Amino acid sequence: MRARALAISNDPLAEEAAQAQLGQGGSAVGAVLAGFFAAAGGYSGVLLSPLTLLVAGIGTGGRAFDGRLRQPGLGTKRPRGFLPEDTVPAAARVAVPAGVAAAAVANLYDGGKSLGSLVKHGILRAERAGAEARAEVLARVRSLGQVALGEQSFMRPFLRLAGPSEGGLITPSDFSSISDIDHAASTRQFDGVDYLEPPWAEAPSDEPLPSELGIGAVVCAVDVRGVFAAAAYFRPSDGLELDDLALLAPFVAVPTQRGVTRQAPGSSLPAPAPIAVRCNADGVPVEVCAEPGSRALKFGTPPRLSIARDPASREVSSHRR
Repeated sequence: MRARALAISNDPLAEEAAQAQLGQGGSAVGAVLAGFFAAAGGYSGVLLSPLTLLVAGIGTGGRAFDGRLRQPGLGTKRPRGFLPEDTVPAAARVAVPAGVAAAAVANLYDGGKSLGSLVKHGILRAERAGAEARAEVLARVRSLGQVALGEQSFMRPFLRLAGPSEGGLITPSDFSSISDIDHAASTRQFDGVDYLEPPWAEAPSDEPLPSELGIGAVVCAVDVRGVFAAAAYFRPSDGLELDDLALLAPFVAVPTQRGVTRQAPGSSLPAPAPIAVRCNADGVPVEVCAEPGSRALKFGTPPRLSIARDPASREVSSHRR
């Protein structure tokens, strides 16, 4: 039997969860979110890493959801700032996670299953990894969504290690004011072909990923309706260990330097988004493309991951490189 729904990833945990979600009749959006949360349960750094979601399909247009990390410091005065000769504490480089907020908004846009039904994949993976504290964080996300990250059980250990007392910028207001998440996708034309991509996607580049972000991962899916979705996230290998939460916070925030314009609190911090959806001559989305581990897609060359759909037969096929 020919497939009409499919999910693939360079992360086995994400691919398994995404494919399982589609097998239960789930949507492409639900599938990539299930994949993201499975990775967030299996690895300590994913939940607090940047996340970009891209969705496109017949009748849906193209939307991008910005789960990139935010610069901390909302609701507080500008700090004095570090001098060039100062040692910058690790806490000053910890940013505000926005992945859960972006996942919640994308799920509402999709109108599919509840977010809690997707987070369960992450709870299971955290339990299998023996990370009970991480499983508890995800269980609260399953119950409350983004609000869970504003609870004292989450914020207290976060603030204790990355707040002002340790030289950091994180404040309680940072977790209650994550905005500017939902965006129309941008259109990039290459060789007469239109690609839908996140507005913050970078131009093609051979530059390596920023080392602080670690391993780049993407999970892609297409469902029986012809809706394509992709989630790009990261597995940081270095960062601030939040032992009480069994989580790792990557070093992405911009420390305030004395005499230098401050990075605006609440602003999105740059993160690669190497994902796009190719459209045919009629403007119909026909393929989702991804280049995990890269800063950006290299248009005109075969992507590392892709799923194509024939609009006439509705059959789908995947390609890996």
